[in-house]
Amino acid sequence: MRLLRPVLLLVLAAATVARAQHGDMPMAAGPVTTEQLRADLATFRTEFLDRDKSFAPDARAEAERRLAALEGALGKVSFAKVELELAQVAALADNGHTHAVAGGIAMRHNRVPMRLTPFGDDQRVLRARGAALPLLGGRLVSIDGHPIEALRAAARTLAGGTAAWRDRFANVLLESPELLHELGLADQPDAARYAVQLADGRRVEARLAGETNHAGSPAAPTSRWLSPERLAQEDTAWRAALAEAQAPWALQQPATFFRWREAPEVRGVVLQLRATVDVNGQSLKDALAAMTDLLKRTTPTNIVLDMRTNGGGDLTRAREFMRSLPGLATGTVYVLTSPWTFSAAISSVGYLKQAAPEKVVIVGEPVGDRLMFWAEGRGATLPNSKMAFGLATQRHDYQTGCKGYKDCHGNVVFFPIAVPTLEPAIAAPWTYEAYAAGRDPAMDAVVKAVGAR
Repeated sequence: MRLLRPVLLLVLAAATVARAQHGDMPMAAGPVTTEQLRADLATFRTEFLDRDKSFAPDARAEAERRLAALEGALGKVSFAKVELELAQVAALADNGHTHAVAGGIAMRHNRVPMRLTPFGDDQRVLRARGAALPLLGGRLVSIDGHPIEALRAAARTLAGGTAAWRDRFANVLLESPELLHELGLADQPDAARYAVQLADGRRVEARLAGETNHAGSPAAPTSRWLSPERLAQEDTAWRAALAEAQAPWALQQPATFFRWREAPEVRGVVLQLRATVDVNGQSLKDALAAMTDLLKRTTPTNIVLDMRTNGGGDLTRAREFMRSLPGLATGTVYVLTSPWTFSAAISSVGYLKQAAPEKVVIVGEPVGDRLMFWAEGRGATLPNSKMAFGLATQRHDYQTGCKGYKDCHGNVVFFPIAVPTLEPAIAAPWTYEAYAAGRDPAMDAVVKAVGAR
């Protein structure tokens, strides 16, 4: 078998980190007619549903049924309803790479002036402007009287994969009165009443109007809001829940995707990879070479590799670096993971753990996907509405190393990953309480572990 040309394992839900940060999502040029939408649904069937391989038979049958029902309803339902329905159809695959591109949905529909980010099952307000400022830092409790449990359940129907991964994109629904209204979760499409609970226990409410997205509307993956540093397109009216001076090292310099520092507190070096592909002119190859040079010069006892906000890239690009890393530390390699650790980032953690199971310790929260998933699709964009979808055509199996399967991605067949688990050996979730205090729980856990050795 010939080795397959490397295919990017990019998380299209964020439409790659660089694109999501700059907000250049596919946008419909103007009003879309019923006939144009009918043509789009035909494209959805042939270019997405017929090509994606991740649907189980029952799920595919249900997807076909719902698509046919939607075709019959065209002309009677709103564009927002069509978009939500197609997102739910894609989510029936229950596969993280099979999805409607969340950034595009967010840009095509109204949004209130706040940005939410998940902490465990909670959704916290990490950015706010105007009428939403009293909600800053609060935990979302309800919208128009609908409790967070119902809101969370509805949002999880719009994305596939693990529950924690689905929650990474709940903000697309929760920040839009227009989309909430279509699902019966907001009284009006133009505004909704948001209730949050603040750190001191007070419940605060505000009626927020949905705004049309524009050049000053901050657009980014939810992980980006963890950093209080202002986005280039954010106007000065936006406020962050955390002061920049309080941000721990891991959340600083969010536009720099490859970072490293000497870390005497862990008797070693900390490395951070926010992607496993070149981003915005930043070379992954050059960064890995610089990291390797630092490790060889300093001969650290321990290495900390932070992969918590790494949404993917190309699984072949960091493979050899990951395999070599345990040999560059005299002690332990601690790798930090979270539900934002996805796609090729999971592959990289798998190669690292497989290289030295006893020497590599995973710290933090579970990664954003199962060890069996589907990926490697080129995606599909509908010609008129510009709705975009990530699709998956090849299997990844990181538990058995793809043994017994003929539909696995070639690169993981030739360079298999077989690990029993990637669950953290040291649980260290990033709670909001720690975040608000400017602490990094995973680094705190590593410092404690190093001190105990």
